[in-house]
Amino acid sequence: MRKCIEHLVVTSEHAVWFNITFSENVTVKKYATKCWNRLVRYIVKKYPNFRLVGIWARQGRGAWHVHAVCNQRFDIEQLRNWLIWSGFGKIFYVKEIDSRPQSPEKIARYITGYVTDKNCLDPEKDKGVRRMIFVGKHVRVVDMRYKSSLKQVTSRGKAIAEEVAEAEYQDMSEFERDFSPPGGRKKVWETWGDWYRRNRDYWFKVGWESLSDDERREMCELDGFCVRYFETGRWSFV
Repeated sequence: MRKCIEHLVVTSEHAVWFNITFSENVTVKKYATKCWNRLVRYIVKKYPNFRLVGIWARQGRGAWHVHAVCNQRFDIEQLRNWLIWSGFGKIFYVKEIDSRPQSPEKIARYITGYVTDKNCLDPEKDKGVRRMIFVGKHVRVVDMRYKSSLKQVTSRGKAIAEEVAEAEYQDMSEFERDFSPPGGRKKVWETWGDWYRRNRDYWFKVGWESLSDDERREMCELDGFCVRYFETGRWSFV
């Protein structure tokens, strides 16, 4: 979920921190979900490209409320009217997220904190209650339905590196195959995740060097993930 939030922030022109609650002490999740669905249907009808990732949390008094990030600015008075019409209260919080490189990770950490330690859940009453919220296309990036520019380049470099390694392996003698260092191959004590993390920077470099100038420009303009990697050295798995 944290990766989904980070992805939404960096791929939105104006990502907005979005928190809403009820005036009354609404503790029944079924009723809270009904109000939420009414609100979302109206917003999506007005903004077809609306995207949101969030979480249902309980306040100390037991009332359900929503912590989320969305890709849409709102007129404050208009949003207040929509919330009241949908069954929510007048009090809400919206704030545009700034463009600092660390902001996507910080907001993702804050919101996903409500999955566990910040959430006043009842261990019995709330057991099995669906709390994650996904609205719009390309928000469930952990399902790999969206492949970022960073991963596209890395996948290309991985394929090239494997072709080169396979050609070199075929040219080796039996002795060299048995005793040569494993290089980019997975070591017996590594998990697949460890192996991927060890090689991904090299694969990206190989993939990037194989691109033409036009392809590099296209990758940089696609979603900002390659640009962010060059600027910060930080990696995203989407």
